[in-house]
Amino acid sequence: MRRALVIFTVAGLALGNIAGADPVLVRGRVIDESGAAITEAGVLVRDVAHEVGADGGFTFELNAPTTVSLRIEAPGYYTFLHTVHRSDFDAGRPALLPDIELVEKKAGRTLMVFAGDAMLSRRYFEPRAGEPTLVRRASVLDDGKKLLTHVRPYIELAEFASVNMETQLSNEALTDRVPKSVTFYSPDELAGLLQWAGFDYVALGNNHLYDYRDAGVTSTLEALQTTRLFYSGAGADEEEARRPARVDISGRDHYFLSYVGWPGTFEPSQVATASKGGAALGNMAAIAEDLAELSAESISVLQLHAGLEYAEVPALSERTTLRQAISDGADIAIGHHAHVLQGFEIYRDRLIAYSLGNFLFDQYHYATQLGMLLYVWLDGDTLHRAEVVPLHINGYLPTPATGLFRYAVLSRLARLSDPSVCMRASGFHAVVDSCDGKARVTTTVVIDADAGSAPVHLRRLGASPLQASIIKSKDRPYRLGLDLFSRGDFEYARLYGAHDRTWIEGRNASLKTGDNNLLEIRVPAGGHTVRSGMKVFERVFTLSNPATVGGRIKVDGDVRIRFLLQRRRPAETLEDALVGGPIRQIGVWEGSTAEWANFSLDYNQPRVATHSVRLLIEVIDISPDKSGATVSLDDLAWVEWQTPWIGPEDANTDAEFATHLMLHSKSIP
Repeated sequence: MRRALVIFTVAGLALGNIAGADPVLVRGRVIDESGAAITEAGVLVRDVAHEVGADGGFTFELNAPTTVSLRIEAPGYYTFLHTVHRSDFDAGRPALLPDIELVEKKAGRTLMVFAGDAMLSRRYFEPRAGEPTLVRRASVLDDGKKLLTHVRPYIELAEFASVNMETQLSNEALTDRVPKSVTFYSPDELAGLLQWAGFDYVALGNNHLYDYRDAGVTSTLEALQTTRLFYSGAGADEEEARRPARVDISGRDHYFLSYVGWPGTFEPSQVATASKGGAALGNMAAIAEDLAELSAESISVLQLHAGLEYAEVPALSERTTLRQAISDGADIAIGHHAHVLQGFEIYRDRLIAYSLGNFLFDQYHYATQLGMLLYVWLDGDTLHRAEVVPLHINGYLPTPATGLFRYAVLSRLARLSDPSVCMRASGFHAVVDSCDGKARVTTTVVIDADAGSAPVHLRRLGASPLQASIIKSKDRPYRLGLDLFSRGDFEYARLYGAHDRTWIEGRNASLKTGDNNLLEIRVPAGGHTVRSGMKVFERVFTLSNPATVGGRIKVDGDVRIRFLLQRRRPAETLEDALVGGPIRQIGVWEGSTAEWANFSLDYNQPRVATHSVRLLIEVIDISPDKSGATVSLDDLAWVEWQTPWIGPEDANTDAEFATHLMLHSKSIP
């Protein structure tokens, strides 16, 4: 089966991680696309070479809690990078990397990489209260390099790299803004920063390219002209805006076209005309006309900024336009604007990626923190292969995703992609391929052996999100769900020096990092109450769905813990909702436990009048002498259920079980 679901246990929603300081021996294998071992490959871990055996196998030690980068090279093949962290492996199971496939270099084959939305404004310079300043006006380029240093090595592997620059550029104050709710511009140095990071081209056809009218368009084009970057999608008039960027790659012409999908509701509109600047308007007629002017021997890459923000699936208007672009001759079609990941489609043997999500952006909504780099190999104008590198936009820094974040990226893409697409693991990346008779894959699942005779949920294994192994019980009910957290093991905390923007921290609550990362809430003596939880709201949830909050807990003291759900109503601003949004209790845990214990609390999501929700955790000291307490929380999960309970009478065979997984994953909106 193709689809991937996040599937958890009820008796322990937690996933075990490698804990303790002892090194873990990790095993992997390097193969080519046919599955044959590449014995001449070299694997570098922290710049130390590791030998590859006759079967392509290699081993290395992973010292918890470090993150390490693997560089895999072989003569005649494209070099790959894979990032590994201790949370990529389940405790008590062999630390096995899925086989890493290398792609052979051939005459006429080209590797391109695509990234999502990029800007450098707002909270990078003026952070929210209590958060660090990431970029200073006096050192924009140097500070910006620190933001992109962790993904630069991935970008540099490609022969050509593209990013959606969703901003105007100016080092002078721009004040003549268009009348819309969100406008911004970035310093000129962003262009040089993107070039430093390895990008060759920026797409400009988007809804922020005209935020400060023609003055901003002019300053943007002037800043780009001081770099080696190619660009298209904007100009001083319509003719210039629609003109594609012509690039010679490996001796063949490639044309890069960029458009915005709508003119805007204000006047003058955001699109270029014969008498004013702006973005190129990408309606089907204009796109067909522009593609028709390109030579038949050239390769065309089209990018469209369209659809709806934060939507899981592309708008039908966007899907229709991109499909038609493929029919009219585009060889690759890339979508932007949603700020969240959307799926893939293989249409007429061409790749459509509907939204790459954010790349360098300052949004704090949790779903916008899942990103990707997309590698695409073309043999001439024929799609050979596409591969996803999962990213975590961690504290506004694009970084390689690990652990639960990596799983969240890959499972979301697998779940939301068109039935034409099959995804499979290559190391900790995912190959995006046409199904065309290939076996579809789903997540590995296993039944919790500790649940006794009680109904159990299923949980996914951490080692590979796209393996096709299913372990099934024929006499216990189960149900399938999605984890809304993707951050509850806290293993991402402080990685790459990023500041956490997920959890409320302060004098009495903080993330503890080390051999085992966790959230610690300290209640001082005297009968106090301490509240922690999510800093902001989660937009991605389903009204009225049953849900479960659970994890592991350890308490030094005697406490009552109230788990609370706060909702933001549609008309409320974020700040008003954080202070005054309605709060209701969804569960209580009470007592003390010197050892780690599991807990789970069931409730239903709000029914109506809710824009977004967040979880809060309130700890009350109930000890007789009010001596204080320390609460440790780990492996938290926030599971929203996608199916009712499915009993033995509903799925008596492995085939029926597989059908349940596939059908219910397809039905998720």
